[in-house]
Amino acid sequence: MNILKNIHIKSFKSILDQKIELGKINVFIGNNGAGKSNVLEAIGMLSAAISGQVNYQKLSERGMRLSTPEVFRSALKNQKRKASLFIEGTFDDFQYHAYINAEKDWTFHSEKFTRGSNLETRIAGRSNSMAAIQGADSFSKKDLDSSISIGRVTEVLGYFLESETKAMKALSNYAIYAPSTPILRGVVTDESHKSPLGLYGGSLATALSDVIATRSLDDLNRFFSLFDWFEQVRISKPDGMLQSNHVHTSASVVSFKDKFMQRNFKDLYAYDVSEGALYVLFVLLLLTHEDSPPIFALDNVDSALNPGLVTAMVSHISEILKNNPEKQIFMTTHNPTTLDAIDLFNPDHRLFVTKRDDNGATIFERISPPKGMTKEGWQEKYGYMKLSEIWLSGAIEGLTPPRGF
Repeated sequence: MNILKNIHIKSFKSILDQKIELGKINVFIGNNGAGKSNVLEAIGMLSAAISGQVNYQKLSERGMRLSTPEVFRSALKNQKRKASLFIEGTFDDFQYHAYINAEKDWTFHSEKFTRGSNLETRIAGRSNSMAAIQGADSFSKKDLDSSISIGRVTEVLGYFLESETKAMKALSNYAIYAPSTPILRGVVTDESHKSPLGLYGGSLATALSDVIATRSLDDLNRFFSLFDWFEQVRISKPDGMLQSNHVHTSASVVSFKDKFMQRNFKDLYAYDVSEGALYVLFVLLLLTHEDSPPIFALDNVDSALNPGLVTAMVSHISEILKNNPEKQIFMTTHNPTTLDAIDLFNPDHRLFVTKRDDNGATIFERISPPKGMTKEGWQEKYGYMKLSEIWLSGAIEGLTPPRGF
């Protein structure tokens, strides 16, 4: 499978040194400012690096904040500041890591690609003094620009296996999605132009049209059973009776049918429908469109949704991913009801509490049942409480409620 098994991050923003073992569904919960978005951006940095280059265009395409290189390097007090940050990603039997200089610009300080059951076989690597690709005897450091990954050259020369190239492509397409209500409504332009939806929802109508034309609507209908008013969603041309001429949208718009409304007014365009319905549609299309990246992140997955809907939507995400072994998702949340869709006994599900230690560094604590405990034993121990209720009660060490609860 082309999913990340773990990621190792050093000296990246508030993350000093953390190694995280990953699943197919990864949920990060914690207080504002704890560093949840930083882990998503660390994966974005890894994605840019493995694609061949780290620069503002690459970071923007992945939905990252376009801070100066200096801001990406950890600068916590009482800690010696490093000149480079370190990102490492591991697949089943393939690994890439890079030390990336982040001062006035981004350059590669050192890199290494390895393969094998113990990752013992070096494919390619570079350091300050040398660069080498196994089998390419004529290649040397003078052939490599410091702003270009050695992986790009290795791929061009054909020294990666097909499975490794596929894994690199999956990670290279990674992006952080954060849908915006005005953009979803079609009245504000999505400048990201990220296929197939845009990072913020600017191509909602086009993506829906694609999915309707190429896929079964079973997933779509299951998602929208979450709304008791929903009858149908489709693409239509705006009707002057239903869309004011003061509203300027594209020639085709997303149209929802509300089963409780009179026939002439059943259609609600994206401009008027609830933002929760638009958000759910965005997530559905991201999961099912054939051009969506296999590895992606949703920042603030609870955005625009009521607590019950958050749980239901994440449950549906889990069901869809069960049938899509190449898909992997990272989600941040502030809403404890997100946790109620996570099965701690499912190895594909990972829940991480994100917090700052006494020195301000971000740490990620995975919440998992004690070794040997069964699901039934867990339920009995916690009185059949939902995971959100356990979180709010502070009953599990590490899973403590935020200040204010």
